[in-house]
Amino acid sequence: MFMNLLILINYTAWYIFIFIAVAWLLVLFTNRYEFSNKEQKRPKRLPTVSVLIPAYNEEHTIEKAISSVLNLEYPKRKIEVIVINDASTDKTENLARKFKGVKIISNRINRGKAYSLNKALKIAKGEVIACIDADSTVKKDALMRMIKYLEDPKVAAVTPALKVSKPKNFIEKIQSAEYLLNIFLRKCLSIIDSVHVTPGVFSIYRKSVLREVGGFDEKSLTEDMEIALRIHDAGYKIENELGALSYTLCPSTFRSLFKQRLRWYRGAVQNTIKYKHMLFNPKYGNLGIFLLPMNFISVIAAMAVFFTLIWNTANTLAKLIWHLSLIDWNITVFLNNFNFDLNYLTLNIISTSSMLMLVSIGIGCGILYKSFSMMRESVNANKPGYILYLLFYPFIMMFIWTVALIYEVLGFERKW
Repeated sequence: MFMNLLILINYTAWYIFIFIAVAWLLVLFTNRYEFSNKEQKRPKRLPTVSVLIPAYNEEHTIEKAISSVLNLEYPKRKIEVIVINDASTDKTENLARKFKGVKIISNRINRGKAYSLNKALKIAKGEVIACIDADSTVKKDALMRMIKYLEDPKVAAVTPALKVSKPKNFIEKIQSAEYLLNIFLRKCLSIIDSVHVTPGVFSIYRKSVLREVGGFDEKSLTEDMEIALRIHDAGYKIENELGALSYTLCPSTFRSLFKQRLRWYRGAVQNTIKYKHMLFNPKYGNLGIFLLPMNFISVIAAMAVFFTLIWNTANTLAKLIWHLSLIDWNITVFLNNFNFDLNYLTLNIISTSSMLMLVSIGIGCGILYKSFSMMRESVNANKPGYILYLLFYPFIMMFIWTVALIYEVLGFERKW
């Protein structure tokens, strides 16, 4: 009975993965022009823009972040740059003050990113608010490419195409592949009006809408997801621009990656609960009917596959050890009967479940390849990250998701 339940769960999980992957392929095939990443016409009007840069102990990156903003191809008289020093204990504020015309505001104690953004929002003069993390940079033409979407009064925010800046070790290269895939997925989401995260690396907002919805949630672990859902809840849209490139540093060790993703995933759970009224609600279109439910279901499915894999592996090893004990641990006898024991080592490699897994991986390879080609990235140059992402990253994420859900169920303190 238990084994039949595991098999059913495993099949269902892989069917879900295939369904979601096919959905993205259909979005791609029916909207091919949207993925062309070509130069588009200039906006009819250039509104004033306030760029907010929250910073806490960013002495190694703050100068690059400010410089990239000041080098934007946009009328200088229409750009205001505000750095919010969140009680840094290093040289962050002194380095920021070197830049002429940049406004500096400081928190006396460390209050967090959302508080810092809200503080700057109160004094920002621009019609448009752009937010960029202090460890990130933006390409010169990004703002000019993004601003045109705000000519539609129903659009409240626009997201960029986010890449990892100069990945070096294998952890960073895996994330580089992930970020490239997310560029493709975020464009898919904008086409079906379901962008549910506005990344901190140069997303732009209509200031009047930010003030209308009450600014950023200072209690949320992932304020970029929370504000995006609140914007949708208020009846506005979020767009994406493939040609607006921004670059960020990513965790370089498993420990820092684990910490970051644990916060992200707990934040996702937190926001899903907060906006549960959107789930399966046709009022919110594809976001309510498809994306939010599928995000939740796919996480459960991924965990099911993860635990099924652990169970099958443990069961196989137990049977292997049992057979070896029956023959008094005689390896020669075991090898002579290898064909018999092979059934326990293959983990049902030719089963229907395994075929579904291969189909899912195949579709995933195709989507990831499209992501690379769309952003003109060489697969050969990024082969290690590409392969490692496909083979190992899903299992790492399943593990972190499991921990995140356990933390939420047990009520562990939420913190950055």
